[in-house]
Parts: sequence; structure tokens; C-alpha cells
Amino acid sequence: MKKPRDLLVLLVTACWLASTAWAQFSFYQIDDFEGAKTERWYRFGNAQMAIGVNPSFEADDVIGESCGFYSLKLKGGTNNWYIGGIGSDLGLDATAYTRLQVDLYGSEAGGKLKIELFDDDNNNNILEQDSAADWQATKDDKYGIEVKVLEKGFTRLSIPFSAFKLENPGKGDGVWNPHQKNGSAGLLKMQIILLADRSNGQAEVNLDNILFTY
Repeated sequence: MKKPRDLLVLLVTACWLASTAWAQFSFYQIDDFEGAKTERWYRFGNAQMAIGVNPSFEADDVIGESCGFYSLKLKGGTNNWYIGGIGSDLGLDATAYTRLQVDLYGSEAGGKLKIELFDDDNNNNILEQDSAADWQATKDDKYGIEVKVLEKGFTRLSIPFSAFKLENPGKGDGVWNPHQKNGSAGLLKMQIILLADRSNGQAEVNLDNILFTY
């Protein structure tokens, strides 16, 4: 018969294992930039991308505390609203998640972010795009949403997948289905595009803790 102390150790161990498994399953971290690297991301347009040191934060700022030491700085200028952006190839079964979360640190320049998600509808693990039509996805769905970059300070965006709108009807199957089955690669790619508040302007933002969660 096990002693009470042994039973207590077993119980604590079981609880720890259960909580660890839940933490691993409850979110998928795309990048927190604490490795001070940008290798997961490609850049396009006139956006400038670089690792930056996070600004100091106010006491009891939970979001600021969670952002660690490094983040990804995205900035640039434009004569026609659009600046450029970054993207990451995912190849992820995202059916276990319901929202995108990202922490931002804005600036006086303001700006907007256009976030795009692409699911694999023709089951070939490739995002076909038309270079003559603004790189429109031609065989897979593109879902997008536009959000405002607030001024100086840390902000946490938590965006349900249901808030993303289909932007290329008739190209894929028109259904949000980021699953990996029947040969589908699931959620193929994510892009984050920086836009200015004015047609001729600047924008700047730090991105951190980009993840999918419930």
C-alpha cells in the first residue's frame, strides 16, 4: 500500500503533466521573437522588417510583461496607402483553434494592419497566385481582416476566425476549412500587411506573441 506522501507526489505529478499537455494543446505559437531572428518571415513591398527591443512598460501592464525582450518592428512609407508586409508559411491543421492573437506596440504614426489567412482547397500544399492580378490566390481561399494600429502603448488583439471575411469568392471552395485531411495542407500561409492612415504617409508597429488559440 502506498504511503500518503507517495500518493501526494503522484497526484501533483499527474496534475503537472495534465496542465502541461493542456498548455501545449491550447495554443499554437507562430513567433514570440525571443530568439531575435526573422527567419520564419519573408518580406514584401516597401515594408522594413527588423528585430527591435521592446519599449519599457507601466507597472501592472500584463501585456507589456508578456512581450519579453524582443519584438518584430515593421515600418515604412507610401504614396498610395499600401506599404508592404510580411508573411509566414504555416502548413498547419488549425481546426483546434478559433482565433488569432497578436500583441502590438503602436507609434504616433498610427497605421493599419491587414491580416490574411489562406487555406489549402485543392490539396496540393501550394498557394497558386496570379502575379498579373495583384498576386491574388487563384485556387485557395483568402480570408482577411483590417485592424487599426493604436498609438504608443501595448495592445492585445484577439480576433475570432469568424471575423475574417472571404476576399476571393469563386477561387477556392468558399469554406473556412484549415484541416489536414484528404491531402490538404490545412492553413497554408499568413500575411500581415502594413497600411498608412493617409494616402501619402508613414506607419510603424511592433508585433509580438503571434499565436492561434481558443
